[in-house]
Amino acid sequence: MLKKATKTSKKRYNINRNRFLQNKPFLLTMAIVIIVIAATTLMYTQIAGLDREILKQKNEIDELNKTMSTLTGEIKKVKSSSQIAEEAMYKLGMIYPSEDQIVYIDSKEEKTTGDINYNVFLSPIVSVLRSFTKD
Repeated sequence: MLKKATKTSKKRYNINRNRFLQNKPFLLTMAIVIIVIAATTLMYTQIAGLDREILKQKNEIDELNKTMSTLTGEIKKVKSSSQIAEEAMYKLGMIYPSEDQIVYIDSKEEKTTGDINYNVFLSPIVSVLRSFTKD
């Protein structure tokens, strides 16, 4: 009886093995389909990640362009002479001098500066001018 049991189990094993070998093309096809689906899914996730990075970069570029246009406008505002004059008048309290406050000095002729040094009104102006001319 032992021999019969082993023979029948071998037959069953051989039968199952034969069925497996008969389904080999189907199993190979299924394995290939599973590999293709996995590869496609992996590639899709990589493409989706790259799309997200591209959108981030575009948003960053837009923000930088907005910042650049804002800074360019501020630079134009600072460079404008009317803006400088307005800030000098209102923030610093500066005003344009009247005609009687303007003093013209002819720098082409060299005159003796002895009498200017004793003049209370002109000596500060002359000392400032001398500091620029390195005399």
